[in-house]
Amino acid sequence: MEKSVNRTQLTNELWRRGVLKWKLHTIQQEMYDLFYSSELRRHTWLLARRSGKSFTLVVLAIEQCLRHPKSIVKFMAPTKDQVESNVQPLFEKILEDCPEDLKPEYMGKKFAYKFKNGSQIQLAGTDKGHCERLRGGDAHLVIIDEAGFCDRLKYNYRSILLPTTFLTKGKFILASTPATESDHDFDDFVEEAQANNSLIKKTLYDNPMATPEMIADAIRESGGTEGEDFLREYMCIKVKSASTSVIPEFDEVLKSKIVKTWPTPPHFDAYISMDVGFKDMTVVLFGYYDFRADRLVIQREITRTGNDVKLPQLAEDIMATEDELWSNAFSGETKEPYLRVSDIDYIVMSELSAYSQGRLNFVATSKDNKDAAINDLRVALAAEKIIIDPSCTTLIYHLENVKRKNPNTHLFARGKDGSHFDSIDALIYMNRNVVYGKNPYPADYGYSKANAYHSNAQPNNQIEAYKKIFGVKSRRK
Repeated sequence: MEKSVNRTQLTNELWRRGVLKWKLHTIQQEMYDLFYSSELRRHTWLLARRSGKSFTLVVLAIEQCLRHPKSIVKFMAPTKDQVESNVQPLFEKILEDCPEDLKPEYMGKKFAYKFKNGSQIQLAGTDKGHCERLRGGDAHLVIIDEAGFCDRLKYNYRSILLPTTFLTKGKFILASTPATESDHDFDDFVEEAQANNSLIKKTLYDNPMATPEMIADAIRESGGTEGEDFLREYMCIKVKSASTSVIPEFDEVLKSKIVKTWPTPPHFDAYISMDVGFKDMTVVLFGYYDFRADRLVIQREITRTGNDVKLPQLAEDIMATEDELWSNAFSGETKEPYLRVSDIDYIVMSELSAYSQGRLNFVATSKDNKDAAINDLRVALAAEKIIIDPSCTTLIYHLENVKRKNPNTHLFARGKDGSHFDSIDALIYMNRNVVYGKNPYPADYGYSKANAYHSNAQPNNQIEAYKKIFGVKSRRK
């Protein structure tokens, strides 16, 4: 009985402090902590089904109202029916052990929870214009649940919800599984979060509540691990649009296979490729061809945006990266790249050569038949013939998100990082200029001359004969 009283007292005290983290499991607590510790105003969560996403969102909404009197939380879901059937039951469940003097009153006509300290949680769906009820007033926290299924997401975000945080500087949370609709507005929010490295992504395998039996059931019922439903709903993988995606082959599965560190071979031909974009993004890629493994390995990238491109500094950065990657540990000499290629900008190439005192000599790449060059790159990626170091974050992001401006052109659309996915062009230049048949190894590498230095080399019969003639005895045992 005493333990029960103490537990009730502890529960009541936590409610009065507005601390409900104890209601969450480990992954929910991780998202909870990230929300409170981050200075970002907009948080984007890409989460698998049954991850406890909506439960966590409701907890954060209630905490905001308890901790900060007169707070306004605007909570949006895809439809009015989903608010009533999915969101409201979560509020009732979480509020079950809330002390009566703190418990908010639900006002059905206004679709809102009203707290005794003056705080409110206002609810709305996006169907049939219901989101307009959230227009006006201030908001200290805005939550969009299942954002990938909300109608007119950008309009509702920009025109209705964002202005309510103008004075309060309130935070936003957009949470969802990937949208089923091709090119849904939520995709742009996800892409932007990827670009600034702020996306929170959790799959079925991250869920501590998922037992092996539950995982097996999810796989079976959704058509197997390669099925579109399983990939989208449980692995948070959006199946790319075949009409707009430039590299549809670069999905999470392929990414896991080719984005990794790669051991540098003893002999290789190094390459540098550059795409210049003073208005957009300038990208320089550093790589080499591993002849024996038949792999093009991208080791590093340099990216500069718009006015950040200063040619003297770019020359210094390129030379420093060459020295870092390709200098001999014993002699200190830097291996000269077999080829440096760039898009056709002769002024830039000339200036880089001058600033480097003749060291950086770029040649212009051919740019004809771009569709064929893109297809060749897609084949190489799909065959795992290209390896990308994890440090090349811009290239990885561009491969994941590069789209065509429209289905009938090879021109790339503008990305959320302000680029035109320029690192893809740089990768195309390198891929089309590598001399794949050139063997960088010496003719006798690994054969007879090298074996003379190996402990298991065959004895030299001539030397053994001389030893017998002159009576030479070895002291080695």
